[in-house]
Amino acid sequence: MLIGKEGVALPEINIILGPPGTGKTENLLRIVDQELKNNTGPDKLAFVSFTTKATNEARDRAKVKFNYTDDDLPYFRTLHSFGKRQLNMANSEVMRSADYKKFAEDYGVDMTFVHADWDDNGIVSTDNVFLKEYNKSRMKMMELDEYYNKENLDFSWQEFLRARNSLEEFKHRNNKSDFTDMLSLFVETGNVPELDVVIVDEAQDLSLLQWKVCEKLFKNAKRVYISGDDDQAIFRWAGADVEYLINMKGNQKVLDQSYRCPKLVHNVADEIVQRIINRRPKVWKGRDVDGSVRHHAYPESVDVREGNWLILATCKYMYNEMEDDLRIQGLPYKKNNKLPISKELLNAVDTWDRLHCGEYVSYKNVKDVYSYLPSKTALEHGHKNMQSFINEDSEYSIVDLQDDHGLKLTNVPWDVAFNSIGRKDAEYIRNLQRFDNITADPKINMSTIHVAKGGECDNVMLLTDLSRANQIEMENDSDDTNRVFYVGATRAKKSLHIISNQNYGGFRI
Repeated sequence: MLIGKEGVALPEINIILGPPGTGKTENLLRIVDQELKNNTGPDKLAFVSFTTKATNEARDRAKVKFNYTDDDLPYFRTLHSFGKRQLNMANSEVMRSADYKKFAEDYGVDMTFVHADWDDNGIVSTDNVFLKEYNKSRMKMMELDEYYNKENLDFSWQEFLRARNSLEEFKHRNNKSDFTDMLSLFVETGNVPELDVVIVDEAQDLSLLQWKVCEKLFKNAKRVYISGDDDQAIFRWAGADVEYLINMKGNQKVLDQSYRCPKLVHNVADEIVQRIINRRPKVWKGRDVDGSVRHHAYPESVDVREGNWLILATCKYMYNEMEDDLRIQGLPYKKNNKLPISKELLNAVDTWDRLHCGEYVSYKNVKDVYSYLPSKTALEHGHKNMQSFINEDSEYSIVDLQDDHGLKLTNVPWDVAFNSIGRKDAEYIRNLQRFDNITADPKINMSTIHVAKGGECDNVMLLTDLSRANQIEMENDSDDTNRVFYVGATRAKKSLHIISNQNYGGFRI
């Protein structure tokens, strides 16, 4: 136990730096195991993070290994959830997506998209620039005018102030708090539980306000474990304060063996990371296999038809042309881990064709088909809801559906039967069918580097284009851009394919 100013006992601070693929999460899970084995009570241990992924994994492992329940582990939480719990805040008091939409309607706010991501990282995603920047100012713990002037925002101060005041008025009138309020109120008035051990994961992504929450949790703790990697800090756009981790004092340990990156990929990553000026120096090794790194002038020169692929770019629009090419080739793919066409629609198309080949299909298959059939022309009145189906375990032929379950429209192609499908999607589905890919599991995922952080893939295609804003940002201060491409390159488990920039500016590797 260290002694600070005025004789106050300070916790033992352990900083664990984990370069890409070195097993940061597994290392923390071992620490959780050891602390619980050494008689640290489950209610005396906090495991907090920026996102739910790490906290859920740690909680689930402890539950299985030590026969605990969720109630036994009350402090395995995201930081905003921790604040909500300690403030005894009810779910009805929390701003959700529907509340933001009502706010927009009531106050005439221009906002077409909002997603209050309670279950993941507590970030409110919105296309309203005023609300986005206001929240960022709060996460940075800056006064609104100070933030406005420092960030040199390209909208009027009066509009910004009006948006802030309107949101606060709406929350006050409706007795609502947002995710940032949960953090601020906890720092100001929240009750701190008696904790012996505090573990913080993904520390490089924490904002100054989130660090203040952590500081409060450290107050009475005996041991603190801070895990992260400042070189992978790519959420500054959301208010992350990587300098806090870089400047933190404590016992430092570097996890120095990657179980993901082969030697040649490691060499590229090391060349990129050495460009970062403000960082905690660390040395790590790649796997004892060479892997491969190739440079390409154009993305079309890479054959993505075999193996698993992660196609990475800094912005979504940068892989639009590649998406068009994948559709022409009839290759299944995902965008940011989501299918471009729902599984239900693909299954409905496949089922329709199987029915017309004389096959029997399941109740679930029929349900998917009926959901895409127009009720007036394809189904008899009252059959859209499928109430005539008594046994969900049975299988059905097209004759069964015609005789007993109201199907009227037959002997037409699926793209005539399912007349609500857009032309572009219908054309893609036909291409999938040409190559027997209609229900194949996608082996290609197109993603922004920010969304792919924490993921990995055998083969990575890295697009090096930069938007004009990113190009200017890199010219002024390249650290953040270097971190982004360091993260992108280190997703590769076997091969890394680097694509030259296709437009006016790009990142050089």
